[in-house]
Amino acid sequence: MALSLGASKTGKAPASQGIAHRLDVQRARGCPADAEPPVRPATIPPPDLRDRHHLDAITLRIATCADLEEALPSVLRELRDMLNGCPESGTAHSAIGELCVVHRAPGQATHAVISPAGLALSAAARQRLQEVVRDIGRDPGARQQASGIAGTPGGVLIALTDATDSGETGRGATGDDWLWLGEPTAAAPSRETPLAHAVIDALSRGLALQQQQARHAEDRQAAVAQALKNERRQLAAELHDTLAQELSYLQMQSARLTRAARHAPQEVQSLAEEVHTQARRTFRQTRELINGAHATWGDAPLACVLEALIEEFETRSSMVFELDNRIQSLHLPDALSLQVMFIVREAMTNSVRHARATHLRLQLLYQSSGPQPAARVLLTIEDNGCGFDPAEIPAAHFGLGIMQDRARHLGAEFAITQPRQGGTRVTLSWERRDT
Repeated sequence: MALSLGASKTGKAPASQGIAHRLDVQRARGCPADAEPPVRPATIPPPDLRDRHHLDAITLRIATCADLEEALPSVLRELRDMLNGCPESGTAHSAIGELCVVHRAPGQATHAVISPAGLALSAAARQRLQEVVRDIGRDPGARQQASGIAGTPGGVLIALTDATDSGETGRGATGDDWLWLGEPTAAAPSRETPLAHAVIDALSRGLALQQQQARHAEDRQAAVAQALKNERRQLAAELHDTLAQELSYLQMQSARLTRAARHAPQEVQSLAEEVHTQARRTFRQTRELINGAHATWGDAPLACVLEALIEEFETRSSMVFELDNRIQSLHLPDALSLQVMFIVREAMTNSVRHARATHLRLQLLYQSSGPQPAARVLLTIEDNGCGFDPAEIPAAHFGLGIMQDRARHLGAEFAITQPRQGGTRVTLSWERRDT
């Protein structure tokens, strides 16, 4: 089979004459040697006003849809029905055959093959189209010329949007889209009608506008996220310079009060210890809020967060730290990463301060049962220290309670156990919410 490949201008459909020429070449390859090549008219009359209005409405629907893979099947079915009902081809039905859009959104690694509603392409055909478009993407020059590619399915690929379009934001990496028309048939002349060119133009404009809208929405979200981060950092600076200083003083004074009340009545001693405990808790939570406001990883995977924690603890401890990361790339929202970081930091702090351990191991993996895909993430923090019984922890040591509260906030399962070989094992498990 032979595929005619041609590029469009940025955000626009390919020129009508260029498409017609490629279709002519495609059909000529399938014509007998003594057949007359198709003759193109000097000019292509525009489609009627009703079709133009209909196509403009379709362009608007594509441009404003939130999910192309959900919206395009019904649109493609509509366009296919329009072409099949076009009287210019001399046939009222089955004039266009199969068609689909091979779509890759900005930031996606692979293309999706989107078919008209009610038309199911085989898995092999979908995979072949993805491979063809992927190969074209490796050679930008191939988008500018006709290329013959052996295999099935046969047909014509037409570039609708350009992968090299930098857009108004100046970014070089965008999505790209291709229209695939099935192998030429006896009714192939319908593909050269003015309506067919208008359909290609409507698809191209709609997809280019939809990409532009998606980029603008992404930029707005990034601007809002950056504004929130700046606001958090400003609040953190104010907390550090005001409330944190006062709480630090209160913590020191409450410690002095506890020591001074050693020989006081039991009721006074209990009250002094409670004040000191609450002062420590409040100061610690304030420090975590300040640290959390400054801790951002952008698009870094969770493994990078764990590596940063290990580097932090290696500078202040002689323990050996190990990271066993069995997840290639796990990206979490900033808020979730922060909560996980606080839990891991608390567990590591306890090991360094209380466990008398020499080795601490972090393990990150997917947790699955049977042949089903992994549905949960399991994070384990394990040391070789003296171990402890969580039930015997005094109420004044509130770090464990904070870890449990954070895990509940995440919707995660949290547990502390003692391995048979000794030490302490902290596990945190949550449902996969990759970004």
